[in-house]
Amino acid sequence: MEILNRYRKIVDNFIIELENNERIFPKSFKDAMFYTPKSGGKRIRAALVMMASDMFGGKEKDATYIASAVELIHAYSLIHDDLPAMDNDDFRRGKPSNHKVFGEAFAILAGDALNTYAFDIILRSNLENYKKVEILRILSVSAGIGGMVVGQAADILSSDGKLNDISKKRLVNFIHKHKTAKLIQSSLLCGAICGNPTKEEIEKIKRYGLYTGVAFQIIDDCLDIVGDESKMGKKKVDEINNTLTYPKVYGLEKSFEFANRLKEMAIKEIKDIDNSGNLIEIAKLIVERDR
Repeated sequence: MEILNRYRKIVDNFIIELENNERIFPKSFKDAMFYTPKSGGKRIRAALVMMASDMFGGKEKDATYIASAVELIHAYSLIHDDLPAMDNDDFRRGKPSNHKVFGEAFAILAGDALNTYAFDIILRSNLENYKKVEILRILSVSAGIGGMVVGQAADILSSDGKLNDISKKRLVNFIHKHKTAKLIQSSLLCGAICGNPTKEEIEKIKRYGLYTGVAFQIIDDCLDIVGDESKMGKKKVDEINNTLTYPKVYGLEKSFEFANRLKEMAIKEIKDIDNSGNLIEIAKLIVERDR
């Protein structure tokens, strides 16, 4: 999608601008902090912020602050995910992981810094204060105990065999919904808040975000089995770490079916909203991608 490339460039340039303008001592820590946010990636979450903002009449500059903040939070999660205590992954996006370049201590601190720095960036935007507060509330929940962190905790416990009293189907749904889908959902909600959606439209965006978020992770699970490792830019570590995935629980064919069904459910939610074309296309892209 051409619009995806455009938004990626906007956010890439904004993050580089942040790095150039911030005075952070020591420089070696600043390098560690910005290494992962600058290492590329699809910028799907950032694009979702920008698309939702545009869909509801938001200003691109305001959305750029929010989109970049979401990417900083996402980068922090990737840094911590790759640590030896988590996924123990040496590569991310075809490059050495943060802890392989800067050491574990700096990687942990870089992640901590990005997590808090993101909220500062949101507050620097020119959005009305009530919108900033709502965006901060949504992200603090979805990135924390209401989403990403609790999803990762369940993932770790599941991999260690400590949640065997819970059915695998229920558990994999919980993990995918919280670890991945919640941040994707909140990206859309925060983007929408940059504009002026109705309450009904917010609910539709919320459901769209949940469906596309779970579909995104299901496809990731499937590509971990059938995808080209050179295109994915990282090792396939789920088997090594005994990670619970959709293909393990439902099988590969059924998992693809689930992802396609979720895509259709997501599109159905927003197809009657004006200017929803980009979000419809990105829902298709999420499910039909090969990396």
